[in-house]
Amino acid sequence: MPKSSEKNRRKAKERPPTGKRAVSASGGIGARIRFMRRQRGMSLDRLAGTAGLTKSFLSKIERGLSVPSIATALKVAESFGISVGELLGEEQGSESFCVVRKGERRAFMRDRSDGYNYEMLAAGKRLKSMEPFVMRPPFEFQNGRLFDHVGEEFIFVLSGAMEVEFPNRRIKLKAGDALYFESYLPHRSRSLGRKPAEALVVVTGRR
Repeated sequence: MPKSSEKNRRKAKERPPTGKRAVSASGGIGARIRFMRRQRGMSLDRLAGTAGLTKSFLSKIERGLSVPSIATALKVAESFGISVGELLGEEQGSESFCVVRKGERRAFMRDRSDGYNYEMLAAGKRLKSMEPFVMRPPFEFQNGRLFDHVGEEFIFVLSGAMEVEFPNRRIKLKAGDALYFESYLPHRSRSLGRKPAEALVVVTGRR
């Protein structure tokens, strides 16, 4: 291979990415949050205040040291005026419907340390008032933290059994059971039994 050609290839490889697409698509959700925040001229303090998060926690997310929960992602997306699908970098269609085949579900925060597993069911639909996804909660609560966010939440257990905890109450659900509640109530869930529960969860935005 000619030396000039090899030299050009090396320079192209070392050249940092330029343009909005290169920056926004790299580094995962933390990098996307940082990019969108800076794009809007928002400081960490301002975004943290708008989303109801601490500056230190938000900084850890942006640096990839912490993975946000679905409740945190919803708060950040709302602060930006976008959907969670847009926050994740999904292509947003303008059609009035969205079809997601079983094998096309987008994994959402599957590497979270608290054991939650989410799959988004309508990430490609924009301007929607609901965020539907499949959730598989962990077997044990990882810490004392409960989650809250705007809107309302609906849970329908598809298989297995699970428990949803509120500050002063725990509700056990099995396959076929449903639960509807105000999302401002601090809550968390866990699977019961030997196999992870699987539930359809629908979260609405601000009413």
